[in-house]
This record gives sequence, C-alpha cells and structure tokens, in this order.
Amino acid sequence: IKRFHFFQIFSLIFLINGSFFIQAQSGDLLTLQYNKGPALDDFYSQWSIYPGININRINTDQQNTSPKLTLGVFIQAENKISKTVGFVSGLNYSPVRYSYEVIDSLVQDRLSYFSIPLGIKLIPTKKSNVILGANYNIYNNGSSVISKGSFKRSKVYSEGVFRNTIGGYVQIGYKFYGNFEIFVNFRWAARSSPAIQLQTNNTSGLQLGISYSIWNSKIKY
Repeated sequence: IKRFHFFQIFSLIFLINGSFFIQAQSGDLLTLQYNKGPALDDFYSQWSIYPGININRINTDQQNTSPKLTLGVFIQAENKISKTVGFVSGLNYSPVRYSYEVIDSLVQDRLSYFSIPLGIKLIPTKKSNVILGANYNIYNNGSSVISKGSFKRSKVYSEGVFRNTIGGYVQIGYKFYGNFEIFVNFRWAARSSPAIQLQTNNTSGLQLGISYSIWNSKIKY
C-alpha cells in the first residue's frame, strides 16, 4: 500500500513538472517558428541608413512667382533611443525652381542647395512616424533663364545674391513592404535680402518622396 501511494505521488509530481516543461517549450517554439511572442515586440534597430528621392515644389514668398517641380536625392541616418523616439540627420540635394514675369519676358530661376537636416522622430506605430526638425541649406549655385518668344538667354547669378539659409520642416512618413517608406513634408527657409534686390532667399513648399533602408544595426531590446 505504501508503495502504491508513493507511486501515485511520484506520478503526480512528474505530470505537473512535465506539463510546465511542455508549456514553456511550446511558448519558445511559438516564438521561434511563428515569430510571435512578447519578446519580439520589444526590439528595435538602433541605427539605420536610408537613401531616397523626392519631388520638390518649392516657391518664394513673392506673389509673382510660380513654383516648378524638381527632383532631389538624399541619404539620411537615424538613431533611435527607444522604440518610439529617434533622431535623424543626413545630406539632401534640394533643387529649387520657379518662374516669374519681368516686363514682357519670362524668367526662370534654377537654384541648387545642399541641405543638412536635424530632426526628432516620433514613432507612434510600427508603420507611421512624424519628424519635426530644422534645415541648414547650403547654397551651391544658381542661374536664370530669360525667354521671350523664340529668344532665350541664360546667365549665372553672381556671388552674394543667393546665400545659405536656415529653416525647418514637418514630415509624415509611412512604411510599407518592410524597408520602404513614403513621406510628405512641408519645409521653409528664410534669410534677409537687400530691399532693392529682386531675388529673395525666403522659400517654402512641399516635398513628396520615397526611401529604402539599406542598413540596420543589430537589434536592441
């Protein structure tokens, strides 16, 4: 009888321990096999690098100018300090083009800038994000094309007409297909110009772009 009771107690302990082991193992297998489980929701990549292209529609603060579409490129780096907050910076090539009338001629200004952004990135969900930041715009070169009928003449702007500017931007992004992201932003830049100068350094407008993440650092928990 004692042996029988001992066997029952031993069997009960074995079943309890065995069921606990099976449940723990099934949780691990679920995480490994199906990519499900609480641990996978806690990771994020601390560093990311992504190049991209954007379509710019930037205009001046003058009422008589009309913006033209231009194509820009950029490469940016992102540093996340948590799953929901990060910082971004990089280098953007941002051309600006607009036209206006002078007497009976049409003038088109073609300007090129290299922009260095610095922003804080807020990530409310896995696919959406918002960036608030500043831009330092380095003036590269510029020219104007004057046309009247079939006549067309181009001239390069002399040094000092257009200069480096400081501005800001607000951007909304959405991720899709893993490493792709589309975004739209509103940006502006300003710097005082001589009152007698026709050209202005004050601009603002929209950018629509797409980027692709080419590198991510090791996963951080």
